[in-house]
Amino acid sequence: MPAYFSVIMEFSRAELDFDNMKELNAYIKHAGLEFKGGAWHAEGMSLEEIADWNQKKLEEDFVLGYDENCENDYKQMDLSYGGFSEVRGFIMNEEPVRGEYTFSILIPEEEVVIDAKTYKKEAVDKIKAMASKLWILPKTRTIQTQLELSEGIVNEMDIKEGAAPAACPFAIVSEKQFGRMDTANYTAEHIEYGGVILTPKDIKLV
Repeated sequence: MPAYFSVIMEFSRAELDFDNMKELNAYIKHAGLEFKGGAWHAEGMSLEEIADWNQKKLEEDFVLGYDENCENDYKQMDLSYGGFSEVRGFIMNEEPVRGEYTFSILIPEEEVVIDAKTYKKEAVDKIKAMASKLWILPKTRTIQTQLELSEGIVNEMDIKEGAAPAACPFAIVSEKQFGRMDTANYTAEHIEYGGVILTPKDIKLV
C-alpha cells in the first residue's frame, strides 16, 4: 500500500443536520471529483447508499471500537480527479468529544510530493483548485493538507487560539481565523466565500 497525501475538510457536529452527506456529495461533484464506486467494504454500494450509511453513523456519533469489525465503520468512496491514479474519500469521527468530524481525500503521495518541503506544482495546482471549490460548502470549517507521517490536522478551536493549521503544502481557513493568526511565515491568497489559502513560505513547487 503506498503512502498517501491527504486533503482534509473539517466540520462541526454543531451543524449536523439530516442531509450533510448529500450536501457534501453535491460539492464533491462541483469540485470535479467523479464517483467511481464504493471502496473498502463498500464495493457495490451506490453513492446514495454510502451517503445514507454515513449520515446515520454521524447522527449516532459512531466511532469504531478497537475490537469491532471494520465493516461497521463509515463507508469509503473511490473517486476520480485530475488524472491521479487513485483518489479515495472517507469520513472520520475520531474526536467526537471535541465536536468535529472530517472528510478526507487521499491521493498517492508520490504523485504530489517530492520531499517534505518540495511538491509537484502541477499536482498541487489541481488539488488547490479542487479545495477552493470544496471550500464553498458552507459548513466547511477548515481545509488542511498533510503527509502520511504527519501528526494530523489542527482543530479549528486550536487555530482560533493561535495554533498553525496543517499545511503540507497549504491550508484554507476563514478570513476571521486568518485575522487571529500569526501569518508572518505564510503567503496568503484570498479566495471567494471568505477563504484564505495559506502556503508556508519555505514550501517549494517545482
